[in-house]
Amino acid sequence: MRKIHIYSALPVLLLIVFFSITGILLNHPELEVGEVDNQLTEISLPHWALEMPDWPKNYSSHSLVLLQWLDKEHDIRGVDFAIEWDEYDELLILDLAGPNGSTVVEVFIGQQIISIDQRKLSAFAMLNNLHRAKHVNGFWRAVSDISAVCMLLFCLSGFWLVVVNRLERVPANIAMLMGSSIFILAVFLMH
Repeated sequence: MRKIHIYSALPVLLLIVFFSITGILLNHPELEVGEVDNQLTEISLPHWALEMPDWPKNYSSHSLVLLQWLDKEHDIRGVDFAIEWDEYDELLILDLAGPNGSTVVEVFIGQQIISIDQRKLSAFAMLNNLHRAKHVNGFWRAVSDISAVCMLLFCLSGFWLVVVNRLERVPANIAMLMGSSIFILAVFLMH
């Protein structure tokens, strides 16, 4: 059990520190450091996009090609995205989101203009989004799940080590009872 206790914490030691610090930041939004950086830019719609046939019918497939171009040429990307077509204005709206901010791309087909509204979050806001797994990719979700399992093993093996140690059993049980009571009281008072 001692080896499980030691080696379950070591691989995720940095993640335990990360989740602890960002947990404090999430509980105290008034500690927010940094500002949101808003940028509004306009670029010309590439000529090859004008040659794509029938935008109203094929806007979803055309927008994927446009997203690849925006990523390659203008470094605009997101983990989550939504595509919308406004028939009245012949307007394609791409809503991109990632842990570091969001971008709304409005493509005016008739006017041949792309309007890009980027909202970049501060480093602390981005770390808070990572803590909450907001707009993250599958790799980060897997890392979070693995770290959660390691933390669970760490806690359970630590509890076992205290239970089998006769000298530490009584004070450890008192500490566990006090912590558990505070947790249960906090949950009860929320309702």
